Amino acid sequence: MKENLDKLKEQFEKTKGKILSISYLKKGSISKCYQTCGTAGCRCHKDKKYRHGPYWWWTSKENAKSKSILVPEGMLDEARTYIDNYKILKNKIKLLEDISEKIIKIKIKNYRQNLKKGR
Repeated sequence: MKENLDKLKEQFEKTKGKILSISYLKKGSISKCYQTCGTAGCRCHKDKKYRHGPYWWWTSKENAKSKSILVPEGMLDEARTYIDNYKILKNKIKLLEDISEKIIKIKIKNYRQNLKKGR
């Protein structure tokens, strides 16, 4: 039992350490859009194939509202890395929660066993 608890604590600490190496992060997704402009006589208004773009929009939900940021094409890879980092952090937090639950269950079991011995 002690061995298992020690392994779980070690796994928890390793996972916690990996979180420290994660860089900038932001949730959301990036989509490609083509748009019409504000010039009434522009051919983009007459035919979809002449729409301007592509433009890259980073969209996320914050406080139940959509928020969009226009991402320059030269920063697409970097922006995608931020989204990936967010997903990595979310997964690490879930892993920490799962490990914590196992540790808590062992601690509760040990506590109950110690109470029985003390009677």
